[in-house]
Amino acid sequence: MNGKLTKEFELKTPTFTGFNEFIIADLKGFFKEVNIKPVYTGVLAQGSNLAQSVVRGDNDLFGSGHPTNIAVARKAGAKIKIVLHSMVDSPENNKLHMTWLVKDGGKINSPADLVGKKIAVGNLGGCVDLLNSEFLKQNNIPKDKVEVVVMKDELQEQALRQGIIDVAVVHPPYNVKAENAGGVKVLTTSFDIGTKAGDGTIGGLAVRAFSEDFIKKHPDVVKAYIVADLKAQQWINDHYEEALKLEAEYLKIDPKDMAGNIYPNQWWVKPEQVQWWIDTAYKNKLAGFENPGEIKAEDLFTNDLNPYYTKELAIPANK
Repeated sequence: MNGKLTKEFELKTPTFTGFNEFIIADLKGFFKEVNIKPVYTGVLAQGSNLAQSVVRGDNDLFGSGHPTNIAVARKAGAKIKIVLHSMVDSPENNKLHMTWLVKDGGKINSPADLVGKKIAVGNLGGCVDLLNSEFLKQNNIPKDKVEVVVMKDELQEQALRQGIIDVAVVHPPYNVKAENAGGVKVLTTSFDIGTKAGDGTIGGLAVRAFSEDFIKKHPDVVKAYIVADLKAQQWINDHYEEALKLEAEYLKIDPKDMAGNIYPNQWWVKPEQVQWWIDTAYKNKLAGFENPGEIKAEDLFTNDLNPYYTKELAIPANK
């Protein structure tokens, strides 16, 4: 196999609306190199559950999310497993995982002003939910003293300006886009929250996963995907500005408003990174994390199909 498939495989994934290494792997031909043909199934509808769509077979790849998403899905009975890490957080504005934005000149000038306000999150049980809960905890604000509203990132800037919500919590590029338009200011960032929780970079850790059924039926596809995705991750780190331009064109976003993510210099999933998310979820009593010790990191991921971990392939030179 040597990291490549002997015949083409069509890999189904939702259409991306934000920065993602999958886009680069497609545009730069890294998927083609391993004989994977991406098939975009359309933008996931508001309120739809990506993990469930993967288990149903509507999509093959869980290509946008975090360890807690997988943990909650598995607890609900979804047989899905992490096979690869993705991005991590950075303090640089155009590489941040998430940004908490409020109106400039508005009523929110400090965390204490959040009491009674509406905070938008892209989904429940994921990164925004977790880190927003941690942010409130760090500032001694009970979760029941704020109203959490589920809203897609791309809709939050307008909702904030119209006063429908009081806080927008957005991923790149929507943070930079809103800041460039003016009239908003940063209340906090995921990196700052993560730093206070013990690790600034780990608060951005994303993961990639497949259903256990897919892994069993198509192990070589999973291996090939890992090879191509890791190549894209490292390429982005080495060619960040070019990656921003390519993704801006793909997403039809003005290049000056584009922002993205960076990736760790690692080649397989590390248990301690997954464990940080589980521990932080338990600490904040995230839905599904009421009983400490019930969810274990080793149950959420496997490195068995990672050809670098198994030494089927050598880690590329200079990496």
